[in-house]
Amino acid sequence: MACEQTFFPSVGSSGDDDGDALATLLEQTARTELREDERLREQSLASMRDWIRQNGRIRRCRTDDRFLLRFLRVKKYSIPQACAMLEKYLTVRQTHPRWFARLDPDAPELADILDACCLLPIGRDPTTGRIVILGVVRHFDAQRYNSDTMIRLNMLVVEALLDEEANQIAGFTHIFDNGGMTMAHVTCWTLDNLAGYLRSVINCVPVRLKENHFVSVPTFAAQISKYCLSFASDKLRSRIHCHPTVEQLRATVNPDLLPQEYGGKGPTLKVLNARFREYLASKRTMLLELDTELEIDTKDPREPATHDDAAGGELVADGAVGSFRKLSID
Repeated sequence: MACEQTFFPSVGSSGDDDGDALATLLEQTARTELREDERLREQSLASMRDWIRQNGRIRRCRTDDRFLLRFLRVKKYSIPQACAMLEKYLTVRQTHPRWFARLDPDAPELADILDACCLLPIGRDPTTGRIVILGVVRHFDAQRYNSDTMIRLNMLVVEALLDEEANQIAGFTHIFDNGGMTMAHVTCWTLDNLAGYLRSVINCVPVRLKENHFVSVPTFAAQISKYCLSFASDKLRSRIHCHPTVEQLRATVNPDLLPQEYGGKGPTLKVLNARFREYLASKRTMLLELDTELEIDTKDPREPATHDDAAGGELVADGAVGSFRKLSID
């Protein structure tokens, strides 16, 4: 895999050597964690495209490598599971337009909460290559905005960053600072939104979520946290880490990644956000075109085409899928 230009491209401090180090790290991760190689990648992409063409429900869908690899990589090249997730992803976009439609970073309410530094990338972990996302709950104006806006912000950030192969391969680390959280941040969530987000979005959006760090969670939020964890698999729960204080977070997360406001060696949140807004401007066309490039008929009674129908059996039996029958899912 050729290393493309990425947001937070380096795994070290600066320079071409760091870009080369990231490329090497990504190639190793793709090979060892995803079992990805050129032959498997090309066969799997061809099989997915055939499946999309023969799927009676899918009206429009991106078929470029970068988009389809989101699903293949998160499912470790199990074509049946990648196809199933793509169909779920198209369906959840169609059934929840208030969360997925018009993910425009220049839209007034999204621009407002972006500028408040509620959710933004802060760096790339030098040991894993993962992009690290920081959410600052107290910066979200829960008196003005509700959980629909919060979910749209999350989808905007995820869709933009998933357009990079580095993030598809290495995955994501999330840090949520809950210091200063108020009851308004809890009550702005309806039960329907919370259940819908946890059941639908988390299972349908192709993100390799490797670590979740929660800092300074107030006691009044304990019950909702318990409720959220009830939807998580054992594997996901094992990737959740709670830190009573920012000081304990610094003992776990590389200080080079943390912003200055958190006692780290990184830039300030303001500087990081300005850089992220420039990045989002470069992705704005792609984000808006998702509304016209993706469509599924959710009322179509026909059974969707299976991977066996699309691939003619031989590739599925002997090639990409056959290579992964014995593998566990990440």
